[in-house]
Amino acid sequence: MILFDIKADLYGPPSNEREDSNAFRARLAVSAVFDQVEPLQAQLARMASFREPMQRLGELAKVFDELRKFAMQLSDLARVFESRHNFQDRLRPVPNQFAPLEALDEKLKRLCASFAEHLSELADALGPAVMLQDQLGYLASAFEPAKVLRQEFSGLAQSFALGSHAMSDGRNTASSPSNPRR
Repeated sequence: MILFDIKADLYGPPSNEREDSNAFRARLAVSAVFDQVEPLQAQLARMASFREPMQRLGELAKVFDELRKFAMQLSDLARVFESRHNFQDRLRPVPNQFAPLEALDEKLKRLCASFAEHLSELADALGPAVMLQDQLGYLASAFEPAKVLRQEFSGLAQSFALGSHAMSDGRNTASSPSNPRR
């Protein structure tokens, strides 16, 4: 025996019937359950406002493609400098015998020191990008439950939707004259 009419509670009584004031009101019950998540929905909606800045960050990240090309060029140059370094090591005893080569040795040392200094500055300039990557990684892991919850809520919504169709189909079958259960 059905104590209340679920279909009528969910969709309201037909327009020609008046609603019983004591009847179970599904809309009120459902809204009472979901009222507690209303402030959370506002926070979730605010998350959408961060999509554009994230897209701009993605565009800024294209700088790494150019830096990667530059790093490859510097790697090639470093290989050349490695052979130059071996040459300079062999040249060290010679400046004592030939004074003009001492100036060349000094210029090569300053050139290497300047490269090292600029590369250190470039590495330091990447520090904020590395910190941002760490923060984005943390945020990505913090938002991981969103995927799982979305799937769970979608699954639950489908099961409720299927349940309401089954109930309305079952009620129609139960009230049909050919069904002796009534």
